[in-house]
Amino acid sequence: MSVNRCYECSNVLCEDCYLKHDKLTNTEYHTFQATSDQMLLNNKFFVGSLDIIYIKSFPDGLLVFAMFRSDKLFTSSVSDHKKNKEIKVSGRPCSIAILDRYTVAVLLSDDTYCNFDSIEIVDIRQRQIIQQVGVNCLQRRFDCLDTSLFCSMFYIDEQLYTRCVSQITVIDMSGELDRKIDLEFTPTDMCYDTKAARIYCIDQSEERLICFGRDGNIMFTFTGPGLTHFKRLTIDSEGYVLILCHENSDYKNFKVHRISPDGKSDEVIVTGIHNYTYKYKHSSICFQEESDSMVIGFGARVYIYQKKSVNWT
Repeated sequence: MSVNRCYECSNVLCEDCYLKHDKLTNTEYHTFQATSDQMLLNNKFFVGSLDIIYIKSFPDGLLVFAMFRSDKLFTSSVSDHKKNKEIKVSGRPCSIAILDRYTVAVLLSDDTYCNFDSIEIVDIRQRQIIQQVGVNCLQRRFDCLDTSLFCSMFYIDEQLYTRCVSQITVIDMSGELDRKIDLEFTPTDMCYDTKAARIYCIDQSEERLICFGRDGNIMFTFTGPGLTHFKRLTIDSEGYVLILCHENSDYKNFKVHRISPDGKSDEVIVTGIHNYTYKYKHSSICFQEESDSMVIGFGARVYIYQKKSVNWT
């Protein structure tokens, strides 16, 4: 019985063939997934040469990337990744929020990733900065290069919600502080479900998903035996939370869990196996609704998964 599929070879492999596969020549960077997965890896490509720390998707399929140690944004497409473009910004992007069809808010830090410099509003279509917003109200981070501390940010109702250590800071588009939501933990990542008006956060220290409203009141928490080494999350088109988990610290094996909107069920929809060990410690995930695709970044590589339309045998 076939148990894994090799993306590069386009073959399904039995257990014996899978174990022998890495002994073949020129297979060092091959990627596998379980034949029982619900989503199929159908594209894989590089974006630049630096690690991806954030991915956001526009409704038309355009992807925007923030890269570690870069002063540029990179754009690509779910359908045509060869049309990559670069956009120069005024610092190190550490988070991105989609504002409308053509613009994003980019949170910028200094070279150490310790201090926030500003938020710049960028027109992706024109590839230019159209506004700069001061961020004096945002709290300084306490551990500069901890990879879990690249700040999450989202935009709703003319306000930006930014995760700063153990708070969510809400500012208007002029940079004025509206309020702060105090948390009893330091979120590793957060995202917002616009349809249900819910905020989801990862509490990595307790290995749990926490859901709460915009008022800060917790609605539910979710834990599960398979939710380990997880740092990134996103929302799919049906309001389910997708959590990217690593089975260990070398990022060689990973899974994507799909948590129901009520926090009562969990299923694994992707089981990925790299044929090599990543020396990078950055990953990211987003969902592209128009193409119903899940986009994952490891290092400088992008992996695009879509719902499986055929059964593997």
